[in-house]
Amino acid sequence: MAEPYTYLDKVAYIGEHQLSNQLEYNLKAYVDYMLLGMGGWQNIERPTSGAYGGDFSILRLVNDPSYTEGTVWETARKDWVYETGVVSYPTSAPISISGIYINGTLYQTGDATYGHHYNYPLGRVVFDSPVSISSVVTLNYSFRDVQVYLADNAPWWDEIQYDSYRVDDDTYSVSNSGAWAVLSNHRVQLPAIVIEILPNRNMKPYQLGDTSQILKQSVAFHILAESRWWRNQLMDIVSLHKDNQIWLLDYNTMANSGSYPLDYRGMKINNNTYDSLVNTSQYRYALCRVADTDIQESLSPNPRLYTAMVRGDFEIVIT
Repeated sequence: MAEPYTYLDKVAYIGEHQLSNQLEYNLKAYVDYMLLGMGGWQNIERPTSGAYGGDFSILRLVNDPSYTEGTVWETARKDWVYETGVVSYPTSAPISISGIYINGTLYQTGDATYGHHYNYPLGRVVFDSPVSISSVVTLNYSFRDVQVYLADNAPWWDEIQYDSYRVDDDTYSVSNSGAWAVLSNHRVQLPAIVIEILPNRNMKPYQLGDTSQILKQSVAFHILAESRWWRNQLMDIVSLHKDNQIWLLDYNTMANSGSYPLDYRGMKINNNTYDSLVNTSQYRYALCRVADTDIQESLSPNPRLYTAMVRGDFEIVIT
């Protein structure tokens, strides 16, 4: 048996997710699912008009240098809902994507001519081979009202996109034009919550006879919105969660067992949800308590951007 001074306690392998990353990923999954349970999505069925015109069901051609022209198409709003069996409010449920329409004809993912896959986080359809750029590509789908990001989702840069609901904008239908010229993996659409683990933690012993600890970790929820109403809504939703308990998922176990609901392409590969996974004992990591929350004012340099930061302290017993 190895002596205690030859290894780090509570850290088995440097390549595994440790506590900070486990908490960060869990909070995104939890907030995403919690917002769905509150009815935080919109169903788009062909056709669905925008408030000022346009059609949310029509996809635009994406000029992505990583793909052949004509293979990538996207919707105005990204972050499609992939979860099924959502406890919805009041009675509706998100749409499960059944196929893509090209010039009015429905095609399944495995179609011999128009085979494709979906990238749910980026709101994209990626075809196996190019589709004529003059085609009308439409889709029935659901997107999340609020997009939740981790602070380091994009390692290079992100850009806030205003007016992402304005499908009547002339630049929407023009590839490589206007705000839509920024690829979706670099666009932050509003309203949004950005979750960041803060370098602030304290620990105290949990019990006698071992090295178990009660750990308190600070987390920042950066809220970004185009309206005061959405800023206030998200401040309340996050901050009023004080004293609730959350079961955290073990992302190492999920990775080893292949239980992630999405693959590396962003394509749905099973029906697992945060709720179904966290209610399976083998995937549980630890019980977490929201010990404290407070709202901190955040000044915005842009009069169109309403911001706030909710700081939360999360308590976890580490054995």
